Amino acid sequence: KKISEIYSAFKNKISSLKKANFIVAISGGSDSLSLAALAKLYQNEIKVKVSYFLIDHQIRKNSAKEALQVKKLLKKSDIFLRIIKNKKKITSNVQGNARKIRYNLLSSKSKKNKNNYILTGHHSNDQIETFLIRLSRGSGVQGLSSMKFLSKLSKNTFITRPFLETQKKDLTYLAKKFFGKIFYDPSNKNSKYLRTKMRYLQKALEKSGIENKQILKSIKNLSSTNYTLNSYIDKIYK
Repeated sequence: KKISEIYSAFKNKISSLKKANFIVAISGGSDSLSLAALAKLYQNEIKVKVSYFLIDHQIRKNSAKEALQVKKLLKKSDIFLRIIKNKKKITSNVQGNARKIRYNLLSSKSKKNKNNYILTGHHSNDQIETFLIRLSRGSGVQGLSSMKFLSKLSKNTFITRPFLETQKKDLTYLAKKFFGKIFYDPSNKNSKYLRTKMRYLQKALEKSGIENKQILKSIKNLSSTNYTLNSYIDKIYK
C-alpha cells in the first residue's frame, strides 16, 4: 500500500510533464534508488524514454568501486546505468562545486539525448535542510520558498523533483523493498559540511517541539506568498 501511494504521487507529478523524456540522476542512496525504481515502473507503463546516469566525482578513494556496485544492483532490475567520471578536480566548496559540475554534465547529456527533464531524488527532509541553510544566510521570501518541483537549468532543460512531499524514511523503505539494499555516502555524516549540520539541527528542532510538518507548512506558505508577489510584479511590469 505504501509503495502504491508513493508511486501514485510520483506518477501524478511526472504525468503533468506530457510524456517527456527523462534523465534520472542516480547516486546509490535510498532517494535515488527509489527514483530509479519508480522511473522504471513509469517507463514500462507509459513507454517514455528514460536514461539513468551516475556522476563519479572521484573524491572518495572507493567511489569508482561503489559506482560499479550501484550499476550491478540496478542491472538486476533491468535498469542500465551509465557512469560518467568527472575529470575536474574539486578542491574547495566541495558539495557546492560537485553539485554544479553534476548538473552541467547531466545537462550536456540531456541536450545530446533530447531529454527535457532531469529527475532528482530530493525529498521533504532535503527541503527542510535547504530552508534552514537559507535561513542561516538571511534569505528573504524567495530563498525561503526553498526548492520547487521544476527549476529551469538551461533553455530546454529542467531539474525535476517529484519527491519533495515524500519523507526520507519512506524512500528508504521503498528502496530496500525493491533492491534489498542501499548504499551510504560517508560524507553525509561529515559535520564539516553545512548541510550535515542542518541535518542534525532538524533532529534537535524536532526534540524541542518544532516538527518537520510545521516547517514544511511554513515553506508552502512562503512559496505561495512568493508566487503571488511575482504574479503581481509581472502584471505591473506588463
